Amino acid sequence: MTDLQNPIVDLHDVSVTFQSNGKPLHAVDKVNLQIKQGDIYGIIGYSGAGKSTLVRTINLLQKPTAGKVTVSGKDLLQLSSSELRKARKKIGMIFQHFNLLNSRTVLNNVEYPLLSQRISKVKRQAKAKHLLEVVGLAEFEHSYPEQLSGGQKQRVAIARALANDPDILVSDEATSALDPKTTDDILDLLKHLNETLGLTIVLITHEMQVIKSICHHVAVMDDGKIIERGEVAEVFSNPQQALTQNFVDSSANVTGALEQIKADPDLQDLAEGERILYLKFRNKATKESLISDLTELYQLKANILFANIERIQTTSIGYLIIILSGTPKRLADGINFLNRHGVRVQLLPGKKGADNDAEANIS
Repeated sequence: MTDLQNPIVDLHDVSVTFQSNGKPLHAVDKVNLQIKQGDIYGIIGYSGAGKSTLVRTINLLQKPTAGKVTVSGKDLLQLSSSELRKARKKIGMIFQHFNLLNSRTVLNNVEYPLLSQRISKVKRQAKAKHLLEVVGLAEFEHSYPEQLSGGQKQRVAIARALANDPDILVSDEATSALDPKTTDDILDLLKHLNETLGLTIVLITHEMQVIKSICHHVAVMDDGKIIERGEVAEVFSNPQQALTQNFVDSSANVTGALEQIKADPDLQDLAEGERILYLKFRNKATKESLISDLTELYQLKANILFANIERIQTTSIGYLIIILSGTPKRLADGINFLNRHGVRVQLLPGKKGADNDAEANIS
């Protein structure tokens, strides 16, 4: 991979402004984004965050109102029409609804982008057949899109996007219409293409599960801005923004656990000396007997309400919600113990008016 001194995608102060009822709507607001060659870069945000508009500036399907778009060292806004068409061929795109031509066979759909090239029909179809083999659909070349499942249609769309040997593949919510098993299969295929072809992938989604399954880096968008970015494992283990925390908690099934805790009257009316703590562990801390050590060293009691552990790239991240019971001094000492061992501690709401001596130690 190249470093960020020479990114394959470099968006500088990119803005996209629309007019809505006579008022400006800033869909993208002065965004700077650099993506390394060979990276799988995820951009996540809720509907309306501006992520799809942003990625469409990468090939100028959406022309920025302001800013600079540099792809593979070329300033796209300075290219002539013919030069831009040539540059766009190196940026493949796949979409949520596939955009296949229903009147054409699978083979004809894949070879469609090649019709403008000066190559023979034999070579064109040979390349299309090879791409169908790459995506695992060689036996469906004579089928029509309506005869295929959603996952198969998306594989055809991926094969078609590869027809011009792109350097970059943009996936705009490409798995949103698929079931979980099919989504995993498509993500595995994209990962394989990244590894075998050196393909740079820019992936747009509103699902953190997709991000952690395949991406190396992630940017979180809200209201047209990137509010947080970084390596996926780092963002998951140490989110800085409330929106990012929401995405992370949801993907780790923490959100459901928190809702159940909030709905349980007994857990909202804790006894004196009880605290509900949300703990997040990373790497070495996930393998240590910290809770056992905690209760033994500081004479505390721990009641586990929820636990989960997952592996993101090479990083293990654990999530734990407990009721910790003890004197205020011991609670404070116990929380300091967890902090010293790299555990992020968050105090969850409990009984109003409870003693807060331990709260100053929450990281």
